[in-house]
Amino acid sequence: MKRFSLALSSLCLILLYLLPSQPAWSTENEVTLEGDQLQHVFFDLLTTKGALAKQDIIVKKFSATPQSVTVPTGSLDFQIISGLQPGKPLGQQTIITDVLVDGVAQKRIKLSGDLALFGDVICTTSALPRKSIILAQHIKRVRQEITMLGPDIITDESAAIGKELTTTLQAGSILYGKTLKEPELVKRGDIISILATNDLLTVSVPGRVLKSGAKGEIIKVKNLMSRKEIFATIIGPSTVQTQF
Repeated sequence: MKRFSLALSSLCLILLYLLPSQPAWSTENEVTLEGDQLQHVFFDLLTTKGALAKQDIIVKKFSATPQSVTVPTGSLDFQIISGLQPGKPLGQQTIITDVLVDGVAQKRIKLSGDLALFGDVICTTSALPRKSIILAQHIKRVRQEITMLGPDIITDESAAIGKELTTTLQAGSILYGKTLKEPELVKRGDIISILATNDLLTVSVPGRVLKSGAKGEIIKVKNLMSRKEIFATIIGPSTVQTQF
């Protein structure tokens, strides 16, 4: 059973800025929480122990039972009784919590809502055919709900620029890792330089590509001086490297 404390001063700030349509009523001896105030409590309790930043989470379809609680004034705390699922930060969440004043339980409330994740995604600014090389003007950053989009989404422009599309995309399409690959730097039949290296020496000889590939891939090439076929790693345009 976990305990989360909200300082009374923080509560006062909440009451000051929340919508006037759902005020927190207070007298000299009592304070009433309802509507947006209870939703704020629900949100704060869930995100305090969650792995996600507060600015990336919104609460939808919130409900409270009862819909309002009136307690004496004093140091206000919330003690969760059941329902907190730190390993499941998204989707439907329900918690039951006691409202404590000066450490004494006053009321018990049930708070429920759907937690949705918001974040940045990279989208295309125009339709792009398969095999296009992504340039800066082809993409833009958009903030939207990403709860159901999966972990393969591209969230930073640098992860997309310079990559090659593996499929045709329409304008506004979200980029995924599976839709991008490193562009081919050498193609079958290209004449390239083969850098043969060891700890003391680097030798460059001409070669011919026997299989197309992207940077970092190991492909078969033909040494045009020795006429031997060898494997080498693509390190740049028209350049591969091997060891001897």
